[in-house]
Amino acid sequence: MKIALFLEAYLSQANASATHVSLLAEGLVKLGHEVLIVTTDPETDDCYEQDGILYCPAKPSASLFGQSARVSKLPGLMPMIEAFSPDLIHIQTFTEIGGIGLKYAQKHQLPVVCTIHELQDVLEGYGANRPAVLFNKRQGQTLMKKILSGSDVITTASKKCAKAVQALFPCQIHTIPYCVDTERFCPRTLDDPSKESMRTRLHLTDGKVGFVFSGRLSAENRVDDLLAFWSKAVALRDDLRLILVGSGPDAAELHERARVLGVGDKVFFAGSLTRDDLSLCFSVCKAFVSASDSITMEAAPIEAIASGLPVILRPASANADLIISGVNGFSYETSDELGDIVKKLAQLDADGELLMRKLVSKTAASLTDLNQAKALVSCYEMAFGRHTQS
Repeated sequence: MKIALFLEAYLSQANASATHVSLLAEGLVKLGHEVLIVTTDPETDDCYEQDGILYCPAKPSASLFGQSARVSKLPGLMPMIEAFSPDLIHIQTFTEIGGIGLKYAQKHQLPVVCTIHELQDVLEGYGANRPAVLFNKRQGQTLMKKILSGSDVITTASKKCAKAVQALFPCQIHTIPYCVDTERFCPRTLDDPSKESMRTRLHLTDGKVGFVFSGRLSAENRVDDLLAFWSKAVALRDDLRLILVGSGPDAAELHERARVLGVGDKVFFAGSLTRDDLSLCFSVCKAFVSASDSITMEAAPIEAIASGLPVILRPASANADLIISGVNGFSYETSDELGDIVKKLAQLDADGELLMRKLVSKTAASLTDLNQAKALVSCYEMAFGRHTQS
């Protein structure tokens, strides 16, 4: 089968759709399918293809993706997609690129599968002023409804996303797993020599215990709330440290926020890490912690679980649906609850931590690239059947 995957931003972003597509493409290729990824590139003036990825010129944008396809350049994608000659179109974002995927499918009478990831722009809009925000919100919802109505099968990994979409556009949505790179994110041995250098890099020496958040340092991830919770949950005498991995528009403001809250020396901003370094970071921390209430299913908490790291999440977040309480994670509502959880985890000895990591990682053992691909191939087959009948 030849599958074309459409999403607004890919290699330049570490968002939910990009992470999903990367793993899905790997799994599909392993199963013997051919894949073309169609996305955007703000550094080019012409459409081009490289290593199975087709790029359309993009412009900077205030959207979640930070870039949007240049509409005048979209027609240039058509002959290049035709050269690949896909059997099925799989749309990943409610954006201009998603729209051109739908247009191609309708022109060539191909089945369409849509996967719902981020809904922030659709639900809230974006822009420099209120008129722009409202305009982009209306445009986003109009395009979303057009893509959904033109899809043979609609999928999502987030039950909360499904509910939000169905409130705007009643439709049948199939739940799929959100899988991660379980070969890269897996438990490491306690005596792994590379762990000591990572501890030093993260300032986790002299008995300090780390708890990690990884993600975009921005308002939607509620990192400011996490700092507020942390300031109340952790006493100044405790050797507990919050490690913030990532970059984003609010990084400088969050540095100042930590200082004002009096936890500047209890928080370490690690900046962006490579995927391998993030895996190593997970191996030297006690748990993944977040204050996000996003309905988007994010990769980082699942990657942490696959690494054997329990997650501590707010119950409103999409990823909280994956928590098996006391096995692979915990949920909290108050700073006192967060404090109790992190202090108990910090007191685990080496044997207890080893046992915990084995139990936690087992809950993500099935979330592989092959199983991601198999789940979507089932949806593709369903789409072919429905498209033939329509």
